[in-house]
Amino acid sequence: MPVLALDIGGTKLEAGVVTADGKLSAAVSRATDPQALPPQLLAALLEMAHEAVRDAGVTWSDLTAAGISYGGPVHFPSGRTVTCHHLPGWEDFPLREEVAHRAGLRVVMDNDANAAALGETAFGAARGCRHVLYVTVSTGIGAGLVLDGRLYRGANSLAGELGHVLVVPDGPLCTCGRRGCLEAAAAGPAIERAAREALAAGEPSSLSAGACTAKDTAQAAATDALAARVMADAGRSLGIALAGAVNLLNPEAVVIGGGVAQAGECLWAPLRAAVSEFGVPKSVRDLRLLPAALGARSALFGAGALALGD
Repeated sequence: MPVLALDIGGTKLEAGVVTADGKLSAAVSRATDPQALPPQLLAALLEMAHEAVRDAGVTWSDLTAAGISYGGPVHFPSGRTVTCHHLPGWEDFPLREEVAHRAGLRVVMDNDANAAALGETAFGAARGCRHVLYVTVSTGIGAGLVLDGRLYRGANSLAGELGHVLVVPDGPLCTCGRRGCLEAAAAGPAIERAAREALAAGEPSSLSAGACTAKDTAQAAATDALAARVMADAGRSLGIALAGAVNLLNPEAVVIGGGVAQAGECLWAPLRAAVSEFGVPKSVRDLRLLPAALGARSALFGAGALALGD
């Protein structure tokens, strides 16, 4: 039986229908209105859901449950959001209860990193694995853990904050207020900042102050020494953090998604080298280090997997 999958992000809303074999029958996406409050966003999302159900050729009564991926921290036991860094009004919001009331369905929800981890484990790159670390590297860095076939959420539903693991003592200031976090060393804005600082210091480069985003820097890395060094530094920081996680958790697979993860070998080669250098040899030797297979829809598939598995 099909389930409804919903993804609430700071820039995009998405609704789809997922079947038990991992097929996305239909999906509808729209840009998130950054000024809309939760009731308005949920009304838009449920409208999209009805459209997706029609496109999938099923009826609402065919749905057995709904799963939600939410782009921020959640308190899993209560089904409430903690906050959202991109949208107003989501502090301590009863998201699970509200969607269940509006949709007339049983609802399971989790944060987007956990949902993506479950999606890639159930239907993506880590299919068949029982111990998986999923990491998303984009504007920020987050992670989800599947241990012994189940999501691991931690005591307060806050497990997976890999972006705030220290990798550069006394390093760049992070959005969390501390210095040297992985997110401040290797996320998209951190790469852009490092490129800008190098340019301001007078290092020669084909990059310019107006075109040195993480994407620009990755594209230039094959022929530009400054860009190559910036990407290598980011990749090494990621690899150091991942090696620590691998040493602690001994996963079968580490799956990396997000926009920055698509940078190519300028990021992946130093990342793999650092994992090998700092990881326990036996754990690293047996490790599968993989790009996400479901792309931007890892979390949407994960929302479906939440609903199917609960």
